[in-house]
Amino acid sequence: MSNNAPGFVGKPVKIVVVEDEPHIAEVIRLYLEHAGYEPLIMNRGNGVMEAIKSDEPNLVLLDVMLPDISGFELCSQIRQLPGAKGMTPVIFLTAKGESIDKLRGFNLGVDDYVVKPFDPNELVARIKAVLRRTMLQNTAPAPAPAAMAETKPKTLHIRNLRIDLEQYKVTLDGVRVDLTPKEIELLHFLATSPSRVYTREDLLGYVWQFDFSGGTRTVDAHVKNLRKKLGSHDGWTIQTLWGIGYSFEVKRDD
Repeated sequence: MSNNAPGFVGKPVKIVVVEDEPHIAEVIRLYLEHAGYEPLIMNRGNGVMEAIKSDEPNLVLLDVMLPDISGFELCSQIRQLPGAKGMTPVIFLTAKGESIDKLRGFNLGVDDYVVKPFDPNELVARIKAVLRRTMLQNTAPAPAPAAMAETKPKTLHIRNLRIDLEQYKVTLDGVRVDLTPKEIELLHFLATSPSRVYTREDLLGYVWQFDFSGGTRTVDAHVKNLRKKLGSHDGWTIQTLWGIGYSFEVKRDD
């Protein structure tokens, strides 16, 4: 077994797996190790924050229903960590499939949501997809779809907003804004085509690039997070077209 998963040359890819059902945890461990990842299995939420601070995992696979703490609460604690640790990708793993729980998770900044029972191969594929989106600095960025590669510049500078998709970095007036990788991708995609209206289904297809279980409410949750984190600005805005979708609007100079 290789110690380096695809795309992460030179260092092991660590994944914290928080799952209290021993059989499921063992299946996940076997599939992750076969895929070249280095899993750290934990059956309780206690100790997860310490593991993130000390081991600096590349991703956390988090069961929502844990014996000692809610996965929602644990995800919220992760997102409150300073710097890169607070941006650690999180995938929820749960037996609860109600849309209200999914929306709550995405509002917390969850990167994906997998519902039990699941196909272990699909789980690994989703982990790979999230990791590709979160390769930073020491790893190559995820390749853009061929049809979009020529038309989507990696770096955008619009008024006081700068979006750098090479480093997954967004700044406002020169100050970095802490956004999740998926929020950055969504903002970048909208901003590269000012005034163009995209439906929620369009954005799921272009930005998520596969049949995403979160549904169209996922897009709404990510737009809500972007507006909250970026605030309002005179020169540009993310516009809602009720019943249709979203567009990135830039105010013209008089």
